[in-house]
Amino acid sequence: MRYTPAGIAVIEFTISHVSRQTEAGVVRQIIFDIFAIAMDQLALGVAEFQVDSMVKLTGFLNRKSHMNQQLVLHANQIELI
Repeated sequence: MRYTPAGIAVIEFTISHVSRQTEAGVVRQIIFDIFAIAMDQLALGVAEFQVDSMVKLTGFLNRKSHMNQQLVLHANQIELI
């Protein structure tokens, strides 16, 4: 975990997702990893999660920076499941 110059806690982590989804009547296996970030009190909570914890996460996607088009999931809410 790190802190911004304003003292806001920031944690970066990776979410691994596996599911089955139906598209046009065909079941597809979905497997991917995505880079994620949480800030402030949410970051402090995530820092206490165990590796391989199962979570339900909501947030939004954005590119990593103006120069880097990699997608990053910005977490707004995370709960252990």
